[in-house]
Order: sequence, then structure tokens, then C-alpha cells
Amino acid sequence: MLLPGCISDRESAVKFRESLPVRVRLQDGVRGAVAIPCPNACCLWLAALCLAVLLPVPTMAADSLRCGSRIVSTGARALEVEAVCGEPDYRDVWSYQVRGRIVADDEEWTYNFGANQLLRILHFSNGRLSRIDSDGYGFSTRRGANCQPADIVEGVSKYRLLARCGEPDAQEATQLLAPSREHRYHHAYPGGPRDWTVQQVYRERWLYDFGSSYLQREVTLENGRVTDVQNGQRGFLN
Repeated sequence: MLLPGCISDRESAVKFRESLPVRVRLQDGVRGAVAIPCPNACCLWLAALCLAVLLPVPTMAADSLRCGSRIVSTGARALEVEAVCGEPDYRDVWSYQVRGRIVADDEEWTYNFGANQLLRILHFSNGRLSRIDSDGYGFSTRRGANCQPADIVEGVSKYRLLARCGEPDAQEATQLLAPSREHRYHHAYPGGPRDWTVQQVYRERWLYDFGSSYLQREVTLENGRVTDVQNGQRGFLN
């Protein structure tokens, strides 16, 4: 029995001898080439299986971070992470309160290992490492150096914004519940109403004044990332 798209034995054997070099990028920048006969969809399917075998498996899971010769993983206490990786380049703390009582204490640590490595953002909840993210390549810190209004854009992390433009001229913070960006649909009723999930949001509003030659920039951040940027009135600081 032939798989869909496979050619039969009666078809020209010449097609089997035609090869499509498939180049793959292997770990640590090493490149390799595999010549796989691919006259039709069946062989492309077989080629995909071969590539799956050839590609290396990552040596470290996404929920782990290597610091020197040691590794920290999700679930570790903040004290352990600091002992292994050192003091973070930036530490952001969000405390959520309900009726005046703290119900959750979240922190976000940023490690800047330089321009040749990715920025690593570690999320802690109630003192334990809950998630590890990346945020582009690192950089040499030049806090507030030559910041321009156009440098403040949506999607930038708080750490990058502070490194580029320094502390804002004014700021305020609030805590609220907001719909999660990822929502679920009712599977039993396709096309029915969305089943929204909510999450705690630490919202900050920052104001940058670039002087009388520019409009002020009003910046909204949610959980450590810029979500909205608006022009305000004309600046007045020297």
C-alpha cells in the first residue's frame, strides 16, 4: 500500500535518483547537508522524518537557566537563584492586595549577560521561580543616554526602557484584574461566547518630558512591559 502522494514502482526510476539537498542548521552554528530523494509529497514527508532524527535535542529545557557551571530551574527559591546567578541587573516587585491584605508577591528579575547573549527574565511568585523568558540580546547599560521620544514604543520591557531613557519624570501605579490575552472558547458550543480568564495586572503610568520642543510621552506599562504610548501636552522642562 502506498502512502498518499507516493509514486509507484512503475514510475520512472529516474525520479528517485533526483535529489534535493536539504540544508539544516545544527546546534552551535554547525551546518550540515542531507541529500534526500524528493520527487513528490511522499518523499518530502520522509525527508521531514529524517530531519527530525538528525536535529539535535536541546541540552537545557526552557524552564532552566545556566549560570556559569550551574543550573537553576523553575520551582527554585529566590535565595537559591541569587546564590547561583548573582544579583540581577534589575529587580521589579509587584505586590497584589485584596482589602488591604497582600495576597501575592510577584517579582521579575532581569539578567543582562552582555551583547552576545540573550536577556533573561525570571518571574517569581511568592518567592519561587515560576517562569523564565528571553527578551532579545543584551546590551551595555547606558541609562538615560540620548533618549528620544521615538525610542519609547509598545512591547519594550521596563528594563530596556529604563536603560534607554532613565526614570520617568512622573509615575503612578495601580493593581487590577483584567482579561487574559489568552482566552478559551466553549468547545461544546462553537461560535458561542468566549470564556474569558482573568489575571492580576500591575499597571503603571509613566510620563516623560523632553522639553518644550517635544510633546510629552505618556506610557502605560502592564506587568513590566509597555502596552500603550500616547502623546501628551507640550513639554516644559529644560
